[in-house]
Amino acid sequence: MAEHTPLHRPNRPGAPLVLEAATAEALTSGTWHGALRTVTVHGAAIDSRLVTAGCLFACLRGERVDGHDFAATAVGDGAALILAERLVNVPVPVLVVRDVTAALSALATAARRRATGVRWIGITGSNGKTTVKELTAAACAAQAQVHATHGNLNNHLGVPLTVLNCPADVAYAVIEMGANHQGEIAALAAIAQPQVGGITGIGPAHLEGFCGLPGVATGKSELFAALPPGAPAFLGLFGLADHAHAQQVEVSELLATVQQAAKGRQLTLVGGEDAPVSGQVANDHVVLSTPWGEVRLALLGAHNLANAALALQLAVAAGVPGPLAVAGLAAAKPVAGRLATRVVGAHIILDDSYNANPASMVAGLTVLAARAGRRLAVLGAMGELGPTSAACHRQVGAAAAHLGLPLVVVGGRAAEILHGYRASGGSDGTLVDDHAEAVALVRRLLADGPTTVLIKASRSAGLEAVVAGLAQEVAAC
Repeated sequence: MAEHTPLHRPNRPGAPLVLEAATAEALTSGTWHGALRTVTVHGAAIDSRLVTAGCLFACLRGERVDGHDFAATAVGDGAALILAERLVNVPVPVLVVRDVTAALSALATAARRRATGVRWIGITGSNGKTTVKELTAAACAAQAQVHATHGNLNNHLGVPLTVLNCPADVAYAVIEMGANHQGEIAALAAIAQPQVGGITGIGPAHLEGFCGLPGVATGKSELFAALPPGAPAFLGLFGLADHAHAQQVEVSELLATVQQAAKGRQLTLVGGEDAPVSGQVANDHVVLSTPWGEVRLALLGAHNLANAALALQLAVAAGVPGPLAVAGLAAAKPVAGRLATRVVGAHIILDDSYNANPASMVAGLTVLAARAGRRLAVLGAMGELGPTSAACHRQVGAAAAHLGLPLVVVGGRAAEILHGYRASGGSDGTLVDDHAEAVALVRRLLADGPTTVLIKASRSAGLEAVVAGLAQEVAAC
């Protein structure tokens, strides 16, 4: 599901959504309060700091903050309609509903149904969703205006907000969808109603909620089942065989699940015989070979070459001419915190601290191992792996050992990484308790000479603090 994303105020207002009181009540099972019986809203916000003129403000109750307390502030900043679970005293209409989250989804679904002239692309998968989303948006932007999910706002709140904030003049909308349980992609797809769909891959992510890799395949494939008959559907095959082997599952079983969900759609396996991924993986970039020529991207690793190939397929299937899509890809930028390169003094930090699962961990380690010179892996814990957590962490440690990488493991929750590393013959590994200790140790190790450092963990491990700490300490020297 969506994790922390920095505050983002839409650059342009959402397409006008005319809401008449009776219609709004029917859509949400709510009650309209206010003399004004028709309101035109332009977009939506759940944070009063992000309110724009004419938008809908949804009052969500959180653990520490109640959005109802900010309704008046939102109206003062231009909100034209308040969506709430209790009546608030403001000089604009208030739509009182039983469940604000469900009502927001219902209104977004209605807005999507009324949208015309936009090609909607849905993206999900175990790894690389945000990267593929950004690459697809860049490819589409070479032809026309694009609206895309901001950051990682890909959950039950992020998707309806993204739909409601879609401007009127865009030609393409690229919607990222995340989930950690079956049924969630189906619910998000019902809101966004994609016409083209891409699954970046099926891997060991959120295994606790999905109950194993077959459950991941079932959950992610809900995107294909939601597509219209005959719609283009793309599955990335990169790493699938390795993930299946590690989880003791047959590849054929996983593909059968996807194929059943995609029945009646145009399914293409990206990385298979009909859509091979070709190109080169260099030290600081990849080169994707396409029918319209080669394109160089400032991305790292074979997995990102596969991500670029999938993004190109999605853009072309959505209607972007191949040459334009390739030109758009060339302009794409790396996503912060996702294997992004930072030069810090004489050293290079591969900042992959945003999120992690076993597949992306191994991909990052493989990129690090291909670098010349001194190398160091700094790894933290992975979340939502359920009963397989210890085994998955040991698997990552074993991969680091087999690749011959020195290793620093941060935090007791990640200790199994070190156990797997040592069990597989790794001899240069250390466990530290916290971020500060990690920064101090890595700083001492960097004194031996220019080093490439991979920093990676799940978001909950907070290793972005190690990235920042190293950058600050090295810069001060």
